[in-house]
Amino acid sequence: MLDDEPAVWQTVSLVLTRAGFDVIGCNDPKSFIALCLDSNPSCVLVDVVLNDTSGLEILRELRNRGFDRPIIMVSGCSDVVTAVRAIKQGAFDFIEKPFRGNDLVARVAAALKPGESRNSGPVFHFPGRPPLTVREREVLSELIGGRSTKEIADRMDLSPRTIESHRVNIMQKVGAKNPAELVRLAITAKRSGT
Repeated sequence: MLDDEPAVWQTVSLVLTRAGFDVIGCNDPKSFIALCLDSNPSCVLVDVVLNDTSGLEILRELRNRGFDRPIIMVSGCSDVVTAVRAIKQGAFDFIEKPFRGNDLVARVAAALKPGESRNSGPVFHFPGRPPLTVREREVLSELIGGRSTKEIADRMDLSPRTIESHRVNIMQKVGAKNPAELVRLAITAKRSGT
């Protein structure tokens, strides 16, 4: 977890360690990015508001450097615009402070669940395009399965707005002009990737 308040990441670390997770806390953004790229943790938590930078910048940097593990953004002063921006930039989830320990554990467990079956799930290969996050691959798989935004939201236990944000982000990444073209490109990419 990246948070510039040691008391916060120590508390989060305690809660997640008691739930059986191995946790490393960090308060320096540069060290955190290097740690993520070197050790490739299963899931990371990043505070949105940091002293020297923004958590959204850290999110963007990690995604630009090919880090595809779930990133959960955490914020004590969140708003809908920030949450949508985080999801569009590749965040897996967005948690508002203060949060209950059980909620945090459940959200981290949900982020890790897709990663366990990632290798057996669909593979999409879009040459020359930014890689899709784990959550984006899941949403895309549901889309090409013919499910509506509402159906996908129900199946993935997310809001329709979050699914729509993922869909828009996927379309931008793969260069699709409309949903029909996205499905066509995805089916082709799935064939070439399997």
